[in-house]
Amino acid sequence: MPANTVKHRFSNKAASYEQYAIVQKEMANRLNAMVQTALPRDAVASILEVGCGTGRLTRLIRSQYPHADYEAIDVAGGMIAQAQASLASLGLKARFCQADAEEWVWTQPAASRDLIVSGACFQWFFRPEQTIRGLGRLLKPNAPLFFSTFGPATFCELHDSFAYAHASLGENNVRHGLAFLAAEQWLSMLEAAGMGSLQAIQQKVVLHYPRVADFLHAIKAVGANTSEDKRAGLGRRRLMLAMMDYYERTYGGEQGVRVTYDLLYISGSRQPRP
Repeated sequence: MPANTVKHRFSNKAASYEQYAIVQKEMANRLNAMVQTALPRDAVASILEVGCGTGRLTRLIRSQYPHADYEAIDVAGGMIAQAQASLASLGLKARFCQADAEEWVWTQPAASRDLIVSGACFQWFFRPEQTIRGLGRLLKPNAPLFFSTFGPATFCELHDSFAYAHASLGENNVRHGLAFLAAEQWLSMLEAAGMGSLQAIQQKVVLHYPRVADFLHAIKAVGANTSEDKRAGLGRRRLMLAMMDYYERTYGGEQGVRVTYDLLYISGSRQPRP
């Protein structure tokens, strides 16, 4: 997805992000625990966070490595403003930069970071393989990259419901939302970028919402979008009604409608050159 689209969408939703980002909070907590387990405090002098959002992961990592040089970047200025305010309220400091990571990474000095972290951001990369090469370039020998992202089973109920709705209207081959990459694809990119000690952990989280409309509202409130369908008017309304009706009939229950999140935690370290 183009960086400008992502930038405006997330900036506009910065104020509501933390209220609705339930799964992203879980991802930040788990990623932080993984980093702590892998790296003692005295082993980290320079940290880069890619896609800091409103700063939840920033606060966690910063608290664990208070003496490291910490730089956090995000494409959305609204998100950075929220992150700065949240860190200041805890007496924490970091350097923030509004930038498109996919371009910015190539302007930075090589072998300059002891740790790169990123929470729920990499799925937005337009050129993920190239960008991972760029991030690997910034790592010192043996320094790690830790990131979380969403796997291909995320929103499987929604995709099934949209597929049914399109078929019922005589339409085919219309994709709604991002096509999330599998763990094996991310690991392959890391390996191609000269990374070793590769690890992938998968976690399934199931949430329930009262209605499909509540789920869609929550997704929009964090700046994401479940659809790339550009139509408007009666055709769009028919599609959405057919989707929601099928979703609630098929995946609804006493707890509400089911929503599956397929969470991936990926890590690798830059291999020293022979």
